[in-house]
Amino acid sequence: MTNCISMNEYKIVKDPIHGYVKIYAHELPIVDSFVYQRLRRIKQLAVADLVYPGAVHTRFSHSLGVAHLTQVFVEEALSKENLPRSDIVRYVVFMRLLALLHDVGHGPFSHIFEDYILMPRGISHESVGAYIIENSEITEHVENILEECGFSLKDLSKAMESTSPDTWPLTDSLGRGSARALFYIIKGAFSTDIIDYLLRDSYYTGVGYGQGIDWLRIAHCTQLVGSKLAIESKAAEVLDQLIIARLWMFSTVYYHKTVRAAARYVGTLLHRVDQERLIDFDEALNCIEKYLLLDDNYVLNKALERGFEEARDILSRKIPYKAVAEHRISMPDLARPLEVLLTMSGSIIEQSLEDQLNRRGLNLVKGRDYFVDTPKLPLNPMLSDDTIYVYYPSSGEVMRKSVLELTWFHIPKTVAVIRLYIDKRKVKDPGVLISAFREVLRGSEMRSFY
Repeated sequence: MTNCISMNEYKIVKDPIHGYVKIYAHELPIVDSFVYQRLRRIKQLAVADLVYPGAVHTRFSHSLGVAHLTQVFVEEALSKENLPRSDIVRYVVFMRLLALLHDVGHGPFSHIFEDYILMPRGISHESVGAYIIENSEITEHVENILEECGFSLKDLSKAMESTSPDTWPLTDSLGRGSARALFYIIKGAFSTDIIDYLLRDSYYTGVGYGQGIDWLRIAHCTQLVGSKLAIESKAAEVLDQLIIARLWMFSTVYYHKTVRAAARYVGTLLHRVDQERLIDFDEALNCIEKYLLLDDNYVLNKALERGFEEARDILSRKIPYKAVAEHRISMPDLARPLEVLLTMSGSIIEQSLEDQLNRRGLNLVKGRDYFVDTPKLPLNPMLSDDTIYVYYPSSGEVMRKSVLELTWFHIPKTVAVIRLYIDKRKVKDPGVLISAFREVLRGSEMRSFY
């Protein structure tokens, strides 16, 4: 390390989740930038405060938390490899930068914007983040930090966009392991991103599910095994605790019926803003300065100025969508539960429902008068592979396990809910619609889900 980086120079931020969190001197110009401060204006849970008034925390505080956790995990994993301290610091610096910036590409309303604006364009918030890293006011400073540590700007942007260890840019040998294993710290099944949002979302919503997660034990018990990050078998019960907490957070908070209704209505607003080009999102995606203006309130204010009723409804917390029926799916009762979670499609059910309604002579328009929500519970949305590697020190054996093979899976629970929503302004008597919905779920066309 030379002039730019010193791990002895930092400021302290008081965080309600982790206590005192460090921001190192070389990171301060990034955190103080317009690029990064914008995250203060993007709520972590978008519209969950409609149900949980305390859930107004932001991507800013979450990103600081992920950086804090990431440093602990990297230092714990690499300290077991007898590496020089300077090598450990190099990777701590790189991984903290990735953690700090991992959400910088999020748009207004976070994942709702991604679903309605970015994904239809074949873009993810990670790819937007990578573009921001390479083309904004922070670019030169980030590049200088990385070069001092022996990395490139392209390494960081590739790491941000990486969706599997195969595309992870770091591959150097690290003692008995490989730098490729660091992928799992930020994007694995028990990543620092997941741990922080469970702790933080649990705290701010007040539901409490994540507050007892012993993440330090998970960090202490992880190690590099080749290109994998493995957890020692003695810590498996803590991993179960984390997965169960995540399951209940999804069930209680992220997929709360009113939260999902509000998210759909915000999606409707974003779609209208896009279609009527009230905001030129294509232009914003090609112009960093314009994209960085986008936040939750920017969109609402623009829509309010134009007289969009959706904006006024959202600001006054009047959501026209109402859940009128639901069908719950429990595990481990299902023969093929993972297939159900990964393949269930609301659009398929909506099409079957439309056919039923037509046969009954009821003229309701899917997606407008009603919609079907099939909130899946992805055990790890960052990965297509839900594998966890468990290390048994007594034998030196590493077992490859699916998340569904862990202890938590044998506790009966509801993990997926199919819901029917109506626009209560347009559907006054939903009885026939509910009957048709139940008939569809009993019908032969749905058996492939079970």
